[in-house]
Amino acid sequence: MSFLDLIFPPRCGGCGRDGVAWCERCAASVQPVPVTTLNGTPLVAAGRFDGPLQAAIHSYKYRPRPALASVLAEPLRRAVAAANLDLAALTYIPLHSLRRRERGFNQAERLAAALAGPLGLPVIGGLSRVRPTPTQVGLSQPERQANMVAAFAWTPSTPPPDRLGLVDDVCTTGATLEAGADAVARAGGSIGAFVVLARAQTLPALAVTSPGQSACP
Repeated sequence: MSFLDLIFPPRCGGCGRDGVAWCERCAASVQPVPVTTLNGTPLVAAGRFDGPLQAAIHSYKYRPRPALASVLAEPLRRAVAAANLDLAALTYIPLHSLRRRERGFNQAERLAAALAGPLGLPVIGGLSRVRPTPTQVGLSQPERQANMVAAFAWTPSTPPPDRLGLVDDVCTTGATLEAGADAVARAGGSIGAFVVLARAQTLPALAVTSPGQSACP
């Protein structure tokens, strides 16, 4: 325990219990979910976007508590390992520079960094958000898709590799992930899997696992 922990004891991101960033009870509540697909690409999630995991993701992003990335990455690491994916590297959904300055960090970037070492994969940060977009919260699926049109570009001079794992915190409709994958494809690379902490649980097609169908419509 650090000196700062003695002055400001950590609280569980899921339930608020004192003394630990992510308690055993909340960790045990995250149940594995089947690998599904988004436009034919595997979609791997640590769990459903509800309960303690939803609370922890909100704490991670909005309080903000960037240190939660290390503990939240563990159930996602297990899910990725169980999916037996063939990935060359990880990349992540970027924030626009204005929002990153407001928040102080990019939650997807930190999550990718926390996953990379245990998975033995490098992290490649090539996607950029080339225009600010309104928050996706509260938007319908068509509105989310329209909101993300041409929002991303691959900006390095070196093209992206194939079989990238694209990391984000939550898949709600899949619009953000699809827009990121489109930018990678335009630059000559490909996405081998979408990798997210949580998957929205209220969507009608969550049980769909056949290739070519969307798990996050």
